[in-house]
Amino acid sequence: MKKIVILGLFSCSLMANDFSGEIEQRQNNFQHLDATADQLDDAFDNEVVDWDRIIPLAKSAYLTVQEQKTLFPEGSADNSRARTKIWQQKPEFEEKFTVLAEQFQLLDKAVKNKDEQAAREALSGAYSQCRSCHMSYRSLW
Repeated sequence: MKKIVILGLFSCSLMANDFSGEIEQRQNNFQHLDATADQLDDAFDNEVVDWDRIIPLAKSAYLTVQEQKTLFPEGSADNSRARTKIWQQKPEFEEKFTVLAEQFQLLDKAVKNKDEQAAREALSGAYSQCRSCHMSYRSLW
């Protein structure tokens, strides 16, 4: 009986520290954001802006960033390209995500209003925020 209890506790301990789902999801989200940003960029390069194409892309980017903020639990640096600096500077890291979310929210609002100038500015702000975060928190290997 003692062996079963100990084995059960050990198994729970291992499961509690398995962040592979979060790591995989955040990597998928980053790839999705990258692809979505490229699609948005391409859409704004067209002579005529296709708002029907851009509106769902902007919304998707915003929702993805909102989810992404939740996918960095303490201890999930192992087997990922995330630097441990994320958890050492968690408030600063979360603030960068907040600013990124705000940029995509501004983009979402601008495209709903079909305000091309505001949308371009918001997308540019999002790109700037992405670069800032990558410079600080992403491992290159």
